Amino acid sequence: MENKYSAKGVAFGLLKCLGYLALLFVVQLLVVNFAAVVLTIKFPSIDEYQLTAMIDSLTNELNIFVGALTILLLAVLSMLRKDSLSKRASINKFPGKFTLNLAIMGVSASYAVTLVLGLLTMANLLPQSWVAIQNDAYSGMLSASPMLQFLSVGLMAPLVEEILFRGHILGALKKEMHPWIAILISAVFFGVSHGTPIGIIYATALGIVMGWLTITFDSIVPSLLFHIAYNCTVAYSGGVSLGIAVISIPILIFEIMTIKNYFRGKKE
Repeated sequence: MENKYSAKGVAFGLLKCLGYLALLFVVQLLVVNFAAVVLTIKFPSIDEYQLTAMIDSLTNELNIFVGALTILLLAVLSMLRKDSLSKRASINKFPGKFTLNLAIMGVSASYAVTLVLGLLTMANLLPQSWVAIQNDAYSGMLSASPMLQFLSVGLMAPLVEEILFRGHILGALKKEMHPWIAILISAVFFGVSHGTPIGIIYATALGIVMGWLTITFDSIVPSLLFHIAYNCTVAYSGGVSLGIAVISIPILIFEIMTIKNYFRGKKE
């Protein structure tokens, strides 16, 4: 059978993905700089250190604006191409009976990641500087009010990331290359977007799981539900016992196998 993939198509797919990623970074830059200008006008005597601290304290609010603006721009781009955002981002229906499974997967994955990163830290396999960077990057985000955390971390972040990374980026790649290669590349893009060394590691791993969910269900809705459950657990769990963390890994594997066996049965 003739191979439908070509080097030109792969290159074009990668360029499209870089464009989508650049869009996100440009929006982030514009929103942060706009906030800096507003704060400087409001507080003329503020110094650079104080300005940075104030922007850090507004992380959740800025994330909401970045997410909303990014989704709006993607919707406009879809309209210009005479298409819809829902079609371009693969916001399709899926078997609703898996909703609970996906939520359990998200919670289990959060505890599993916490366990693995904790073990790596205790074994001194993660540099302390990486741990410090990770803690600094997320301390402000996870210290806001519960409602603000939900809007920013629990809802907006998963929504914009799924539309962008699993909808547009993975959607563009899977047309030009084998699905698993597309999943891996989109996962790396997703990891890089998290900025910190530890964030890149765990987000890439999660990106593989969410990419697999998207390809399996032919929809980003399952990965969105997984992502929301994961982020809400991170935001609200306040720590986890070792026993629960250890149990989370077989639970996560069980849920993955349940979904895999369901679709294997449908194919047969």
